[in-house]
Amino acid sequence: MTERIKYLDSLRGLAVILMVQQHLQSWLWNKNWLSYGITFPEHPVMLSLNFLGNFSAAIFLIVAGIGSAMLYDKNTVKYEVLKRGVFILLCGYLLNVISPHWFKPGSWYILHTIGIAVILSLILNRINTTGLVILSALFVISAPLIQTWLNTPLMLGNNFMNDASRNGGMLRLIFAEGHFPVFPWLGFFISGIICQRLIISDKKNRILIISVLLISAGSLFRWFYVYGFFFATGGKFFRIFVFLPYVYPPLPSFIMIVGGIAILLLYIFLILSNSTLDFFFNSFSSVGRLSLSWFFIHIMIFNEMFSLIGIKKIFNAPAALFIILITIIIIILLSLFWNKHRLKFSIEWFMRKIIKL
Repeated sequence: MTERIKYLDSLRGLAVILMVQQHLQSWLWNKNWLSYGITFPEHPVMLSLNFLGNFSAAIFLIVAGIGSAMLYDKNTVKYEVLKRGVFILLCGYLLNVISPHWFKPGSWYILHTIGIAVILSLILNRINTTGLVILSALFVISAPLIQTWLNTPLMLGNNFMNDASRNGGMLRLIFAEGHFPVFPWLGFFISGIICQRLIISDKKNRILIISVLLISAGSLFRWFYVYGFFFATGGKFFRIFVFLPYVYPPLPSFIMIVGGIAILLLYIFLILSNSTLDFFFNSFSSVGRLSLSWFFIHIMIFNEMFSLIGIKKIFNAPAALFIILITIIIIILLSLFWNKHRLKFSIEWFMRKIIKL
């Protein structure tokens, strides 16, 4: 169990770092850009780092799914699991209120999806593996069909994803058009449950197979789109095949590749957890154990505070990179220190006090 928690915390820590550097780049760098193709030749380092941030949400959800399966295997009291999900969901809505420069009260972000997924895990963990595979695929494939029905644009900005005034209100954001809507992102949480079952049954290599299948399926869909097959470039089902290198909105061809790589990282961390890379795993796992706290802290400092004092998006690329690097080093060092003091007064510490899990 120690190794299992260690590699999961480390993988979650990697997701935190990928998320933080992407967010900080958006909030610090004075470059406004829309296209990787146009801006990449001029700023390859910045856009490569920005692209890596796309993997953080998939990793968070897969790890959360694995964690829910672990709790189920330990016969954790259902009421405690329910409280955990509600706590994370309420944290999401608290963040909506205290970060008005990014969210609105009805916004739906990654914390909301993880919270509702943990609540639903009480049902999901009862479903057999075949049923979970089918359900996960349905969540991913249904997303573009719902977007087509709603006529969702192929590029979404914060204002659109925070707007609950359209027909359907908050439900529209929750299920299809929020930052990380239930369709398709719950599918990745479910894939985490599947991966945990493979780990428990000592079928780790099948995780690698799942990764390859997801990357291959996404690449095939992309190929259909790039080569102009009629069903992939128009009609009711074209969004299944459209390849756009971002997750707003989440389209299957791209997010299946992203999810496949996230699962590949899970496999790599699982295998390497038996190695001698203690410093690496200790550093990343210390960050991962404080993922919720760092989520709040970096948003409040670099988005809200910087916005209030007027120093948001004023730095050139080298200065932004320097601030990002220093911030990540500080996060790692403070996490190591915080872990030595049992995460005292962190959000995770309060959650454990409340849930008693």
